[in-house]
Amino acid sequence: MEDNPTLPLNHPTTKQKATTMNDQVFDADAFMNDAIDAPMETQLSGVPDGEYVSLIGDFDSSAFKTITTKNGDRPVLEIPFMIQDDALKAKLGRESVSHRETYWLDFDESGKLAVGPDKNTSLGRLRSALGQNNPGSPWAPAMLRNMGPLRIAIKTKTDSKDPDKKYTNITKYAKIS
Repeated sequence: MEDNPTLPLNHPTTKQKATTMNDQVFDADAFMNDAIDAPMETQLSGVPDGEYVSLIGDFDSSAFKTITTKNGDRPVLEIPFMIQDDALKAKLGRESVSHRETYWLDFDESGKLAVGPDKNTSLGRLRSALGQNNPGSPWAPAMLRNMGPLRIAIKTKTDSKDPDKKYTNITKYAKIS
């Protein structure tokens, strides 16, 4: 059997069937027959409503996406926020707590981010909290990478038509002096 470069190394058809996870060897063959006797969660616990100190995580051009809506395609930028709250990490049983915020983007006729009334206001609030929204200072989305800290407020809303759908968003940004 030859290695297949398109499959993960621990895929059953590759020569290597074990990989290291958390300093332990993971045996894919044993995993396939390792029964558990409890149900799995079906939903990820989101970040609870509240105010948190956060850093912006690393991201690249893959954070820019196009979402199809009932009104057509819309460009968005998805930015990761890394919550800096040890009590919350303990409460959720996680080593890290993150939130991904989606920014709906407005572009001008030339294809650049639009500025002006009612254009990219959420992104403008984020830039202001980071000291990056100054007149005459050139700015690009990559300048947000790994920035902070800043204080954010998170709020979750339930979809009015489907109570199983929840939307968690940042509602406020503030500088940390």
